[in-house]
Amino acid sequence: MADVKIDDYAATVLPGGHGPVVDLYQDADLGRLLSAADRQGKLIGAVCHGPAGLLSAVDAEGNWLFAGRRMAAFTDEEEQLFGTAEGAPWLLASRLREQGARHGQGPAYRAFTIRDGNLFTGQNPASSAPMADAMVDALA
Repeated sequence: MADVKIDDYAATVLPGGHGPVVDLYQDADLGRLLSAADRQGKLIGAVCHGPAGLLSAVDAEGNWLFAGRRMAAFTDEEEQLFGTAEGAPWLLASRLREQGARHGQGPAYRAFTIRDGNLFTGQNPASSAPMADAMVDALA
């Protein structure tokens, strides 16, 4: 990602899966890209575990760029129902709240999305299509 230029893109989407919880949450290059995208008002989407990648966007003092923003993400309840909570390094929804996110959620495994300005987030895999539709509409 060190070679990626945010100016080449109209929007950025962070997909789910446990990868973002393992590495993207601390990827400085991703943080740089997300910070630039947000400054420019470009659309940023993250679904399921993808919002973990948003944690990479910090300023020089370590302040999280997305603190105070409303967002959805894979919930602690969903992680427990899926059977992965005990093996997870940390639970995403709890971590987001600890860092200052205004985390909202719908029923487990049902589509639930939140838009906060240029930030689009979805709770789980069922939220992927509704979040994508909202972003496409916003780009139109």
